[in-house]
Amino acid sequence: MKRLTTEEEINFIKEITGDPEKNNIISSIKDSFNILQVRSQLLLGLITICLTITGFSGHRLAASGVPARIALFTGVISVLISALLLFFGPLKIRWITTYKTDSFDETVFKMLKRRDNKTKLYHIATGFLIVGLSSYIISLAVFLARYSILNP
Repeated sequence: MKRLTTEEEINFIKEITGDPEKNNIISSIKDSFNILQVRSQLLLGLITICLTITGFSGHRLAASGVPARIALFTGVISVLISALLLFFGPLKIRWITTYKTDSFDETVFKMLKRRDNKTKLYHIATGFLIVGLSSYIISLAVFLARYSILNP
């Protein structure tokens, strides 16, 4: 795909908006990128909560033993990997009207491939976040077992 100059992008936008069928296709693709953006921001919010909780209570969880430390470490690393995948995947901004190939169909194909790649990274990031949250829960369970159940 060729990166367009501002003048070329203006012409491409005129081409798209001048043809209702092309406009509908581009709008559909734009909507799918918006969905990925919003859902990625939701995951980023959960990541922020996890890291904030770790900052406040991570040291207490880690003090409850080696299993809790391992689970907490796994959780932090998994959550950070999830954040990196989101930053370099779905949250990376690239305007859909700034790139174009020789034909409209090929341009749409490349846009859909880009959307699919971002979707894959979103799903992988979600998997790492689930591993991270599960590890946090394991760490908390170890902490509670050590200080609540074993020492009433």
